[in-house]
Amino acid sequence: MKIAIRGYADRHLIFEDQVEVGADNGAMLEKLAVEHAKALLSYVMHMIEIEFLEEPDPLHRFLRFGTDPSHMVAPLKYKPPS
Repeated sequence: MKIAIRGYADRHLIFEDQVEVGADNGAMLEKLAVEHAKALLSYVMHMIEIEFLEEPDPLHRFLRFGTDPSHMVAPLKYKPPS
């Protein structure tokens, strides 16, 4: 499966990676996740967008999460358990 991973901070694109996801590249995805988290760490308002490039339905093509809901469709507020 091909995906694009984009990071936005203060409404600007900070990074974008396109990768092929498979059972054999978990270590590469973990490394990317750490790099992406570090890139956004200093920003209060941020969002990560994962685009499933082979998904034709736009309602299922994107996964977005973060502290900036301005570009999210129907965002949900999540409060971690205490």
